[in-house]
Amino acid sequence: MFNRTTKNNDIDLNQDVSLLADSLDDLLKSWGSKSKEEVDEARSRAESLLKETRAKLHGRNRVTQAAKDAGDHVDNYVHDKPWHGVGIGAALGILVGALIATTTSSR
Repeated sequence: MFNRTTKNNDIDLNQDVSLLADSLDDLLKSWGSKSKEEVDEARSRAESLLKETRAKLHGRNRVTQAAKDAGDHVDNYVHDKPWHGVGIGAALGILVGALIATTTSSR
């Protein structure tokens, strides 16, 4: 389940970096041969793509790391106290079942 999401994120990230590299390549090629307006336009496009790519990288890293940390904590807890994990799972099952029963009976 998580591998598919990771692969999609890697593909998106690769596309973002590729787009950024293309934009920077256009900027470098236009530096000496085009007018000042075209160079400024290419520079602003490259700067905005760089900011977006950095924001995506930092945002994904924080969320991914927080999810991994939470998963590790849950895994350690369940391994250390398996019967507590069973009890919590049963309690959540009963709670969700009661909510579903209440919702369907009120209609």
